[in-house]
Amino acid sequence: MDEHNSVPCVSVIIPCYNTVKYIHKTLTSLFGQSFRDFEAIFINDGSTDGTKELLEAIREEHPDQVVLINKENGGQSEARNFGLDVARGKYIVFLDSDDYVDTDYLEVLVNAAEENDSEMVLSGQHKVDEYGSTIFNIDYPVHKYPNYALRRLNPHGKLYRRDFLERHNIRFAVGKKYEDNPFNFMAMFLCKNQVILPYNGHYQVIRSDSTMACAVNPSMIPYEAIEEAVAYVTGHAELVADMKLFEFTVLSFMTYFIFQGNRKHIYAKEQTKGRKSDISVIKDLCDYTQKLIPKYFPKYYRNPHVGIFKEKELMLTQRAGVWLFVKLLRTHMLKPFAVVFYKLF
Repeated sequence: MDEHNSVPCVSVIIPCYNTVKYIHKTLTSLFGQSFRDFEAIFINDGSTDGTKELLEAIREEHPDQVVLINKENGGQSEARNFGLDVARGKYIVFLDSDDYVDTDYLEVLVNAAEENDSEMVLSGQHKVDEYGSTIFNIDYPVHKYPNYALRRLNPHGKLYRRDFLERHNIRFAVGKKYEDNPFNFMAMFLCKNQVILPYNGHYQVIRSDSTMACAVNPSMIPYEAIEEAVAYVTGHAELVADMKLFEFTVLSFMTYFIFQGNRKHIYAKEQTKGRKSDISVIKDLCDYTQKLIPKYFPKYYRNPHVGIFKEKELMLTQRAGVWLFVKLLRTHMLKPFAVVFYKLF
């Protein structure tokens, strides 16, 4: 942070819970940034493994740049909200305590925001395992497809203007998982002058004990927050550049959430045996979706982005999946189909 400027340009928010074994690479990449005008807000979320002591040492090493909050364990979403409450920067960036970024990461995102007066910048990411091997990449090939339709709903690879988040009271659903989905439903479609970059500078580490690898707990699905986000965006349609794209994003998300995202959780490797008939979560999701979509998108089946031969920059399975999802939803066959799908696959 510039010693002559007490207000940083960027606030980097990093929730930390028992990550003393993983956070060193995160710290190296963060404090090795080419862009230096940032504050690092670490929220120690009740760690018991030495994370607190390590962060206190980091604060002593970077006293003008580090903010440390020690709190009782309340989960990642609550920790991120704590960070948002104390952040002073013009922009917000989220970083998990085991992730890392390229040296020019903040510089690229900030420059894009400043040059375009943007309230949100999106870029891609690498999903890697604990050893740094690539699992898969998330790309935004806007240089080839300027109207690229798919929007990833996680906070990785993204920069937000803080006053924009405050104006719409955009926060993470406390006590839930998948809390980044409703957060970004609001952020991505309410923001002004959104910039999408064909750049991948964020590395998200997928560990065997991460949320993505654990069996789903139905009480942790943010049903209320998802509907509140959809209701807020549709209620502020005058701020949204493309409501049909928002509608398509919600349709795509629910397709993935029902048929792929939670499938990975339900059939987590350590719980595969005996789980084939345990699809009550999926049934509840189908019932919820059957009410949600027609309520807020009464003409969803006419969405111009839906179709096997539409949006050809997307994978065929994605296009076909959303197309089938819409057909099932309209004929009220979503839940029966999902039950058969989970029994067979």
